[in-house]
Formats: sequence, C-alpha cells, structure tokens
Amino acid sequence: MMGRKYIICLGTLLLLTSVTGIVYASRVALAQGIYGWAKYMTPVADYGDVLDLSELALSIYSENYYACIFAAETAYFSSFKLPDKDAAGNISKSLEWCDRGLQSNSFRMQLHRLKTYLMARHSLSEAAKYWEKCTDWQFWEPANHALLVELYAQTGQYEKAVDSLMLIKQSSYYAEASRKLNDAWKKEKDFPSEFNTLRVK
Repeated sequence: MMGRKYIICLGTLLLLTSVTGIVYASRVALAQGIYGWAKYMTPVADYGDVLDLSELALSIYSENYYACIFAAETAYFSSFKLPDKDAAGNISKSLEWCDRGLQSNSFRMQLHRLKTYLMARHSLSEAAKYWEKCTDWQFWEPANHALLVELYAQTGQYEKAVDSLMLIKQSSYYAEASRKLNDAWKKEKDFPSEFNTLRVK
C-alpha cells in the first residue's frame, strides 16, 4: 500500500515538474520570438514599437536581458535624430532599460558602457567615476581603459588619463585614445605647466 502511494506521489511530482518545465520553456521561446521580431522585423525608425515589443518580451520572461540591451540602444541612438526636448525622453528611457538589463545580468559590460555614455550627457565627472569602477572590475580589457582615458581627459584629470593611456600602449586602442587626450589638452586654456612635456606621440 505504501509502495503504491509512493509511486503516485512520485508520478505526480514528475508530472508537475514536466508541466513547469514546459511552461518555462514556452515562456522563454515566446519572449525570444518577440525579441527577434523587435530586432529583425521592426524598422529602427519605429523605435516606439521596438520599445513596446521589448516591454512585452520582458513581461513574459523577466531575465531576457538581450531585449533590454536592444531597447536601450534603440532609445539611445534614436535620440540623436530627435529635437532636444524629445531626445531627453529617449535618454531617460535608455537609462531605464540599461538598469533593467543590469538587474538581470550585472556582468554585461555592453550595458555598463551604454549607461556611462548616458550619464556623460548629464555629468562627465559622474560618468568617469562610474566607468572607473567598471574598469577596475574588468581591468584586463584595453577598450575599457581607452574610454577611461577619454573621460579623464574630458574632465581635466590629465595625469590619470596619461596613466590609463600607458596601460594600453601596446594595444590597437592606443592611437585613438592618445588623439582624444591630445585634443582635450589643446582645448584646455590653462594648460598645466607640469604637463608641457607630456604630449603623447
């Protein structure tokens, strides 16, 4: 008798597990399909539709951070084609999507980088501080230091910019990063005398 009850309980458990797995897989597949439609079948110009579809995909499967990435990038790049009064709304939406994506996957540097660009629209110093932390986390990546050079230069932190630049001297990012640093120096009216001999070649 106990053996029969055990088998029934085990069978019920397996059935529930199977149903749960099927429901989960269906949600993931549906969310991925909607994300694919937003990315490949919806014109970028219709960014409102892209954001709506991304919202729908995320409501079905909340861990779909790829939908967050695409929505954030769409809102960001579309802001350059809008008047300033409308662009601000898209910047805000892009930042919101970045944060939602990072809640699902805090290791996604693509989202951290975009968030840094968005922060820089309001405060270069805050963007530099934020990206500094991201670079400390992925210190081995030359592209991270290249962006840090640019942010340091734009905020007048030239000594830090030079230090970061020296870390990528052997990388393909060096030439572009050094150009941006020198451009920032040239725009500096009160060029610090202690850096007069530090022009980067």
